[in-house]
Amino acid sequence: MATTHLKESAAAPASRVPSAPRRRRGRRPWAYLAPAVLLLGGVLGYPVLDGLWTSFNHSILTQPGADRFTGLSNYVAVLTDPVLLTAAWHTVLWGVANLVLQLVLGFALAMLMHQKLAGRAFFRSVVIIPWIVPSVVVALVWRFLLDPTSGPLNQLLLNLGLVDQSPQWLADESTAMPVLILLSTWKWTPLVAVILLAGLQTIPKELHEAAMLDGAGAPQRLRYVIIPGIRTSIALAGLLTVGYSVNNFNGIWMFTRGGPAGATETLTTLAYQYAFTQFDFGRAAAVAMILFAFLFLLSTVYFYLVEGRKR
Repeated sequence: MATTHLKESAAAPASRVPSAPRRRRGRRPWAYLAPAVLLLGGVLGYPVLDGLWTSFNHSILTQPGADRFTGLSNYVAVLTDPVLLTAAWHTVLWGVANLVLQLVLGFALAMLMHQKLAGRAFFRSVVIIPWIVPSVVVALVWRFLLDPTSGPLNQLLLNLGLVDQSPQWLADESTAMPVLILLSTWKWTPLVAVILLAGLQTIPKELHEAAMLDGAGAPQRLRYVIIPGIRTSIALAGLLTVGYSVNNFNGIWMFTRGGPAGATETLTTLAYQYAFTQFDFGRAAAVAMILFAFLFLLSTVYFYLVEGRKR
């Protein structure tokens, strides 16, 4: 009986001991994450909520004390403004052009950097230079190069006899947007290339070897091995490209400020014009919320299509 009692007393605590530590272990990760979550919630969440509230108010800097709740009036005003439709079209054009060019050129650069070539490390270092150069420096350098009177590019074209007079690259409505798209592509393509290069390095060599043994040529390996192997990297690069292109205020404002004659006006520059030219923070916040809703919807669709299907 004593032996039975000892076995029961020894077994009883053993069945109860794991429950308490398991509960503590379940709470511990959240306790570690709580400070970071609260900090990010304050830093990111407060501006979004404040902008949302401002978009529902009549808030004009030149009319102090006249702030009042006006509901959807700011949204109605900006959505019926023809300038918004033009800016929205320019934003779509800007985002799609950046997406296509950067994905195509970034993939070509990634494939080149993935090859075992002499001086590969140096080449990789040179490729990312446009990406790491500050936007202000990029604007100053390219404004000098494209200057219609003393810019080296125009002087070269004139000396070669390719043009009769200096092109007004950033002052001509027909060339301003294409030039800005090319400059944005030059700066941000290295980031896409780095993301796709990381994806290429995760493809097992055995898949390439098996495809080659089966007689697959370069086009077949590209279609059935490489593209499926970096599908997630392509989706991530595409999402980031659209996101930072649509939000790329510096890439337009430091060159054309939305001109000439609104030819490069996008939703970001329009929101800036509302806020700091007309001093109408309510309408500026409404434009910003429309842009935020578009990017949030795009991100949601991405995570559903890419991450949700994996589960």
